[in-house]
Amino acid sequence: MTSLTLPLLSARGFTLAAFTLCVATSACSSAPDYPEQDLAGDIPRHYQAPFVSDAPLIDGSLDDLAWRKAKWTANFVAIGGSKTSRPRHQSRAKMLWNREYLYIGVWMVEPSLKSESLSTLSADGLMLFVSGDGKSGAYHLILTEPGGSASTSTFNMDTGRAPLREIVGMQHGVALSGTLNDASDGDQGWWAEFALPWSSLTSSAQASVPHAGAEWRVNFVREEQAWSPYFEHELHDAELWGKVELVR
Repeated sequence: MTSLTLPLLSARGFTLAAFTLCVATSACSSAPDYPEQDLAGDIPRHYQAPFVSDAPLIDGSLDDLAWRKAKWTANFVAIGGSKTSRPRHQSRAKMLWNREYLYIGVWMVEPSLKSESLSTLSADGLMLFVSGDGKSGAYHLILTEPGGSASTSTFNMDTGRAPLREIVGMQHGVALSGTLNDASDGDQGWWAEFALPWSSLTSSAQASVPHAGAEWRVNFVREEQAWSPYFEHELHDAELWGKVELVR
């Protein structure tokens, strides 16, 4: 993965404390199909996240009725945006929202599931980036890996400060289609599911409840691939992340 030289993070080496949340270890919802084109559609990516009245259970399975309302994103592509560089393994995501949370679910093909430390997150882990506008310099980073560990931090790239705070109240679940840390069998992949409270994502109480039509910037990075590629720019450049519109 392209490395970053920043005061806050490196694309290969994170120095963030991890905490373990709910983990499910059974096979669950079916994986999405792989489309024929790697880089179809607009860049940055666009996605419409539907509103849900019945919140999904955050267990990693993505088999709740609520998730049927959400379409899969385009497959993650090479971080440099090359049409000829097909990612080694498929990764895709879905997003939903209600008045309390932004919900995110991710499916990742992985033939050999392994747990790893978030402080040395590399090929198998997932990096999730969320920003309210893509311009303020503040953004949220969530890390997780097949073993179920997760870490959250909030950064301000304009000031160059260390992590500001964790995303208080985040719910997180991981589910596996395969066996963790067992090289003797073939695995299919893993799911990661998140409920991110608006009260922690926004900077003020007045803005804690979003409205239909609001746009957030989101990106996913895994195995040298991203949902919205950032080409030669730095990974923390939120203006290159996908645009997620909240719709009802």
